[in-house]
Amino acid sequence: MIEFIHCGDLHLGCNPNRIEERYEDFFVAFNNLIDYAINKNVRLILVSGDFFHLKVINSKTLIKTIESLNRAKENKIEVIVIEGNHDQAFYVDEDSWLYFLNKQKYLKLLQNEIIDGKIKLKLFDDETGNIIETDDYRIIGLGYLGGMTEKYINDLASLIEKKHKPTVLMMHAAINRLYGQDMGDVKSEVILKLVDKIDYIALGHIHNRYEIDDFIFNPGALENIRLRDSKSGGEKGFYHVKITREEKEVKYILSKPRKVLYENLDLSKIKLPEKALEIIKETKFDLNSGDMLELNLYGQVDFNPYLIDIDKIKTSLQDKYDLLYLEVNNYINLETKAGEKSEIDLENIVEELIVEEIKVNYPEAKRPKHLANLMINLVDKITEDADEKTIIQMLYEEEKSI
Repeated sequence: MIEFIHCGDLHLGCNPNRIEERYEDFFVAFNNLIDYAINKNVRLILVSGDFFHLKVINSKTLIKTIESLNRAKENKIEVIVIEGNHDQAFYVDEDSWLYFLNKQKYLKLLQNEIIDGKIKLKLFDDETGNIIETDDYRIIGLGYLGGMTEKYINDLASLIEKKHKPTVLMMHAAINRLYGQDMGDVKSEVILKLVDKIDYIALGHIHNRYEIDDFIFNPGALENIRLRDSKSGGEKGFYHVKITREEKEVKYILSKPRKVLYENLDLSKIKLPEKALEIIKETKFDLNSGDMLELNLYGQVDFNPYLIDIDKIKTSLQDKYDLLYLEVNNYINLETKAGEKSEIDLENIVEELIVEEIKVNYPEAKRPKHLANLMINLVDKITEDADEKTIIQMLYEEEKSI
């Protein structure tokens, strides 16, 4: 029998918008998970990658991480981790910070063993390896493998032997979600080849919860890395799992990420710019102190929309709700997708604006829409604090596709 907590994408050290409270949110979420494990007497936590947000962490993040891991250690809770794409060291560094924490006995890091282009299985020896096996269970860990993930899963299917004990496979990958992007995606028919040899696949990588066939489980992140992460409405949390030879019990425990509210407000009916502030003052938003808000103003008006005083709107909302973070965007007199009357399509608007700028300033550009998408993706990576390796890889793959 094995009982464990399965989580992923902790992104410790993440500091959205450079707000101190947001930096703390990620440690609060992790410590809440440890509290749950302590209260439920669970002795094993599996973290399926992206333990850290950045490959290079500062001393503050390291200290706070050790403090959290010490709480687990003092309560006899073992933490087993694999590397995500955010965790992996730069080529020149060779070893990641997770390897350091492994050496110092704060956690156990299961690492990829690849020799001559083939994945190998090796028992963990307190320093290296990718299998932990006891009399009661077996855990296999595969860190982020990028565009080679599917190939190595096919190899793994022939390497793993069926055993009469619960077997868990930890992976930092996505199933049917990022295919064609060389971002660690696997087709479901490939991963399902393991169904007779594995009891539970513990995924990380995608920040919202999803499950496949009571076999593959992705818990999502504990906290919103970006404001828009909460936009899709997907759940975030972790799994509390018990597996015996006879049955599997999986409970999903919701985390409590800081609340983010998105509001799209149609101001088409106003005749004067100052009326915008009046309408916003009269509108009731479901917000409390410390929440975050993105307010998008849209519609068609007969005056210059830039006469709307965004600063006064921000001041009014801040005074009323005491928000941790507030963003007000003026998209008035910009077109939405055809047929969409009540909902503004911000991504489409931004893309179209960039496309028009390219067409005007660089008429020789052959693929303006493709170039606009590349620019948006690049901005997203920078906003996420993506490291240079990730950005260079993205641009390199783009260059190869030309």
